[in-house]
Amino acid sequence: MVKRKKLFFYSDEYVTYVEAKGYRLKMTLLIASITFVVLFGLGLVNNAYGDFLGLGIKTTSELTTENSLLRQQLKELNAKMSAYSSSLSSLAQSDNQLRSIVNLPKIDVETRQLGTGGAAVESYDGVISTDASALISSSQILLNKLDKEVTFQRSSYEQIYSQYENNKVVFSSMPAVKPMGGTYSYHGFGMRMDPFVGSLKRHEGVDIHNDVGTPVYATGDGIIEFTGPTGSGYGIALEVNHGYGYKSWYAHLSKCVARSGQRVKRGALIAYSGNTGRSTGPHLHYEVIRNGEKQNPVEYFVDDVDYEKIRAQLVYNKN
Repeated sequence: MVKRKKLFFYSDEYVTYVEAKGYRLKMTLLIASITFVVLFGLGLVNNAYGDFLGLGIKTTSELTTENSLLRQQLKELNAKMSAYSSSLSSLAQSDNQLRSIVNLPKIDVETRQLGTGGAAVESYDGVISTDASALISSSQILLNKLDKEVTFQRSSYEQIYSQYENNKVVFSSMPAVKPMGGTYSYHGFGMRMDPFVGSLKRHEGVDIHNDVGTPVYATGDGIIEFTGPTGSGYGIALEVNHGYGYKSWYAHLSKCVARSGQRVKRGALIAYSGNTGRSTGPHLHYEVIRNGEKQNPVEYFVDDVDYEKIRAQLVYNKN
């Protein structure tokens, strides 16, 4: 065990050596006091001469100036975020117009507000001044609102784009053009007098009159589902399955060009008209079927179809 050293001094009063008690504590306090005074003085000198020691200590004036600048920047940032939020709100109208164009339901104001509602923000009351806390809270609210609005708008645009791409496929598959040039009996769909039996009978298509060998074109993208003789009054016929519930039927043909199982594009040559089956003269009998129900093909026709242009586009796409 190490013995603790003791300090003694000679006392004239007691004419003997007396132990100096508490001297260690007194010396420690003295050194600490001197150190504090020196450091304090050094700090004052450092601040007075622009922090030449590089301690990063800022004066009250510097802190006040910095605080004022930060508040001003926060206010400017809030103003910009408010402007951006207003711009996004105005985009909502354009967004709904786009949704209508691609056949998507519009998003009402209530739904948008629910989708872009604000979240809880952190409070700094009691930590910093009240006005500074309010300014920071306002920034958080605006930033959260902007984030949700941008996310909501992005989601809507993604839906619009997806629907647009889907619509392109659907529209290209719909039997929407005239299958052949010639004279159209536009009022031939429905009940009419059958020329062979002399009585009313339902006619489920439209007749297009032209010479035998007139080119017949696919009225929409699809897959050839049937080609050849039908063994019925339709003679040689061809059927295209367009998907999405649509089919088209071409009858009284002289020759089929497309093969069963072949995928074709709208405007592709698939057959030649004829006079086969039960027919009173050269013509094409054309039908449109949707979900198993015969439709009036005239309601699907788009006028002024340029088949040469369509074929040129098909050749270009292949290359």
